[in-house]
Amino acid sequence: MTDADEHSIEPDEDDEEDDEPAGEAAAGGPQVPSYIAIIRIIAVLGMGLSISFGLFIMLVGVKGVIIGIPIVLLSIPCYYGMQLAERLVARHESAPPPER
Repeated sequence: MTDADEHSIEPDEDDEEDDEPAGEAAAGGPQVPSYIAIIRIIAVLGMGLSISFGLFIMLVGVKGVIIGIPIVLLSIPCYYGMQLAERLVARHESAPPPER
């Protein structure tokens, strides 16, 4: 074997382009309506902020714990809001495409 043979690079067969359509690959998956994305964003922000602010208020003392527990419990409706958004996504994906 010579030095030229050791340093030559052969193209791998794995590096070939995939046969996926360009539209789905660029979008990253099926598109959902914007209101579902808004519900998801509000639910995640609501859960995170209510839990973090409630725990922060609980650091004050006993009165803070009394106020902080209901604030932490506000994350429960936000969780069910996220579940609602997921059901809407499932309904949207199972619906037939609109006719043009």
